[in-house]
This record gives sequence, structure tokens and C-alpha cells, in this order.
Amino acid sequence: MYILIVARGYPSERYKMNGIFEFDQAKALAKAGHKVIYAAIDVRSIRHKRQWGFESFKKDGVQIEAINIPCGGIHRIIQYQIRLIALRIISKRIFRKHGIPDLIHAHFISNSYITARVFGKSNIPIISTEHFSAMNKDKLPPYLLKVGKYTYPRMNKVITVSTSLAESLNKKFGVKPIIVPNILDTTSFKYTKKKGNINAFTFVATGRLITSKGMDILIQAFYKAFKGDKNVRLYIFGDGPERNKLERLINSLNLSDQVFLMGLVDRKKIADKMSESDCFVLASRRETFGVAYIEAMAMGLPVIATKCGGPEDFVTNENGILVPVDDIDKLKEALIKMHQNIDLYDREKISSSTKKSFAPSTIAERLIEVYKDVLRKK
Repeated sequence: MYILIVARGYPSERYKMNGIFEFDQAKALAKAGHKVIYAAIDVRSIRHKRQWGFESFKKDGVQIEAINIPCGGIHRIIQYQIRLIALRIISKRIFRKHGIPDLIHAHFISNSYITARVFGKSNIPIISTEHFSAMNKDKLPPYLLKVGKYTYPRMNKVITVSTSLAESLNKKFGVKPIIVPNILDTTSFKYTKKKGNINAFTFVATGRLITSKGMDILIQAFYKAFKGDKNVRLYIFGDGPERNKLERLINSLNLSDQVFLMGLVDRKKIADKMSESDCFVLASRRETFGVAYIEAMAMGLPVIATKCGGPEDFVTNENGILVPVDDIDKLKEALIKMHQNIDLYDREKISSSTKKSFAPSTIAERLIEVYKDVLRKK
């Protein structure tokens, strides 16, 4: 099968998370023996992407055909038009070099929209996977409603990464998505017994330092639960616009010797710290899936998560605790409960069940079944 994936960009040494969800699926499909061409349409600001023009190279078994048009924070209408032109240009190059694909799989509403515009009247089936957490809001801005109403009815199949997002799209747009979760990186995140200081209790969190990740709530709950207990620590990995605010919060609560902002690092360094940790915790206000949770669970860590739209699909009493969004006291109680009852969680069992559900080969098989179903109905 020849699959063309339309993506936001590709992971690089400098920007390791750029297009990571799409690229993980592309790698899994290529490893399963399918021809995968990865159309990366990168319109990030010139601050992030300084190279204009085309790139063509192979990475992890996937042929990447990229078009880079750094334009960043211009008005969304103009940016959509630039994306549209970029897809028309790069798809013509791809078709000349690699032939016409059996199907096109676009990720995120922005790419699904331009794919519908360019190929909606063609004979090539189009599949959309929605990851965008904004689509899970109760009320969407008018432009997203307009884009969604145009896009989703023109898809041969719509996929979401969680039940809550599927329900949201069904309610807003009348589509009936199927659920295929994101892929777990089984090379970086493997089961391990706890290393390091066994007497210290370590919580770890990862995510962009933005309001929706709820790091402020987490720090306040941690303060209420463990202030002054130097044997309990919290390490937060990630960067973003909230960093200065969070640093001030940590200092104001006198937590600088218990809570540590570790910055943006690669998956290996995160995995190394997880191997020394007892529990993963994230107080997100909104998630469409929550890949960070399953990465931690793959290493055997129990998790504390909020009922924010994604974790409800996979967090159970056997692998963690769910708490309401923005509830500092409930989160404090969960932190204390985890600290007191950590021995009740079977790290090896958490790891094995997580890998079984989210391994690249498992997700690739599910995607291939979707593709075959679409092609049968063509």
C-alpha cells in the first residue's frame, strides 16, 4: 500500500517534537512494509525554521518531502492560503517522483482542511486524524467551526486519538470517528526497576509550560502535600511561555529545593529521570490523548491524571488515579495517596499492558485495517 501522510513538519535534532505524532505513525507503517511518503508542510515562524524551500531525504525508513515557508504569526486566513499553495506544490513534486498514492492521511484540522480543498474532488481517498486539543472545547471559535464543517464531511474516514474527542466531533459536526490512539515510543520508554535513591520519593511531569498543562495547579498541590519534606521531589520537564511565572511561584512557596524546572530535553533524558522516579503526574486542563502518560506507564510508573479528555481512556485503578480538573485539594489528596501506597502498584504489569495497547506495531495494524476498509468502499 502506498500512503501519503500530510503533516505539520518532521522531528529534527533541534525540534525533536515537531510533527512527532505523525512521524511515529509513518515509521510504524513503513516498518510494516508499506510505502510511506511524508509531506511535511512547515509554516512555523522564521525564528523556528530559517531554511526556505524544499527538502527531500530519508529518515527511519520514511521518505520525507518537505516544503518550508517560514511565516509564523500572520493572520490565520493568510496562513491557510499559504498552506494550501504549499500542498499543491509539494504534492505535484511527490506525484512526479513517487507516483499517485493509494490514499492520503492528513493529521490535524489545518492539514485535513487543505487536503480536502486540494483532493476533495479527486479519486484518492482521504483520511483525517484529529489531535488538536482545541477541537475538544465546548465552544469553538467561528473559524474552526467553519473549517470543520467544510473538512470532515469530505473525509472518507475521520480518526480521533481519544473517546472524548470523538464525541466532541460527533456532537459538533455529525461525524462518527473511530479511535486510534497515538503511538508509544517503545525504544526510549522501557520498563525498568527504580534506580537511584530508593529512600527519596520522586514525582515527574513533562509537557509544554503553557496554561492548559496545569503546572501551576500541580505546584500548588505539591506544596500543600509535601512542603518541607526534602525526601519528596517534583521534576518538571518542558519549556514554554509560563516558565517565568512558574519559577516565581516556586520561589514564593519556598520550594526551590523540592521542585525543579528541567527545561526542554530529549526523550532519552526524560526516560533516564523516569527510571529514577516513582510516579508521573500531570494536571492538564485539556488533553486530546496524553502521550506523556503512556510513556511514563511504559516505564512502569503509575500516574496521576486529570479528567481532561484523554487520560480517561487508559488510566485505571491498577495504574493510577484520576482527579477533577483544577481541583488543588483533590490533586493534593492523590499525591499523598500515591506517596503512601506506591507499593500497591505493579510496575512491570503497568509497563507490559501499556506496551501491548500502544506499541507501534499495534497502532500500525489498526491503521492498516482502516485503510483497507476505506479502499474497499472506494
